[in-house]
Formats: sequence, structure tokens, C-alpha cells
Amino acid sequence: MNKILAVGPHPDDIELGCFGTMARYAKEGNEVNFLVLTTGEGGTGDGNRNKEAIKSAALIKAKFFMENLKDRFISEGPETISVLEKYIDMIKPDKVFIPSATDTHQDHRATFHASMVACRTVKEIYAYETPSTSRNFAPNFFVDITDYIELKVKAVKIHSSQGGKGYMADRAVKGLAEYRAFDILLNDRYVEGFDIIKVVV
Repeated sequence: MNKILAVGPHPDDIELGCFGTMARYAKEGNEVNFLVLTTGEGGTGDGNRNKEAIKSAALIKAKFFMENLKDRFISEGPETISVLEKYIDMIKPDKVFIPSATDTHQDHRATFHASMVACRTVKEIYAYETPSTSRNFAPNFFVDITDYIELKVKAVKIHSSQGGKGYMADRAVKGLAEYRAFDILLNDRYVEGFDIIKVVV
């Protein structure tokens, strides 16, 4: 059994970026942990984003943790590093999933850079893509999530406070996963793509 940690700057980043993969890991008997760094107050419409994130994590029985860094003002310095290190020390993950450095959202980039320090002893680090990831993102690790795509769509839909955003739509979630499958010449499949940051074997 591996211990997996997925880090999201906001409540819905994990669902959009790597939920299918997390569902697959959970189904395969691994311990899956979600860490959300902010309550997402900067992007809140109607609804409680904390409750939404807890509910979606519960779909795959992931252990859920939420911190209270300031949405839109996450730093890549000691404050964020110390928060991440607390969970690295507690969980001792074998694999960590984080946002990509090639992202247009400052919180995502800061989370990536802080994770590079906090996760320096972790053997496997992978970066996921979100709707704000730049077009320079070039995945080199792919996970077939065909059996989990409906669960991913359901997890994203739970974040109803963000439902007016086009990238939260079912067709957008499925469309990206289908595009990533085409990327590696798979037909009638759904795939999540990642950038391998570090793998030590």
C-alpha cells in the first residue's frame, strides 16, 4: 500500500486536476489524503466550499485536511512551506500530487514552488493540470481513469458554488480527459496527464 497526498491550493483543484487518479489509487487499496491550503474564500459564490470539498473527498474515502492560508495570496515562502511540511511529516507520503509550475494562477505556482522545498524527501512528485494551467503544460505520465470518469464528474459537480464556471461543466471535465487519451493514441478512453517532477526508485 502506498500513501498518496494530493495538494490543492483551493477546494476543487484536486477534483479538477487528479480526482480520477486518486479514485483509482483508492480503489487499488492505497491510502489517499487530500490537503487543501485555503478555504477558497476568494472564489466563493453561494455555498460552503469547505463542506463541498469534504463531501467530494468522501466519495473515495480520502482523508481530508484543510488549512487557512489566504486565497489568492499564497506565498512560496516559509508560511506555506511549514504548512506543507507538517503534513509531509505526519502522512509520510510515497507520492505527492501538486499543481503545475506552468500555471497562470499565482496560488498554483506558489504551491508548486513551496512543495519543491517541503517535499524534498518525497520519492515521487507529480504535477497535475487545472483549467488555469498554461498551454505549455506537456504531460509525460498518463493514468487511465475511464472507470472513474463519472465519479470525477460527480466530484466536480459537488462544488456547486463554482457551477457557473464553464470549466466545471461535465463536457469540459470529460473533454479534457478524452483529449489526454487522444494525446497518447487511446480511443474511447479517459485519461489524466501529469508532469513527472521526481521519481526515485
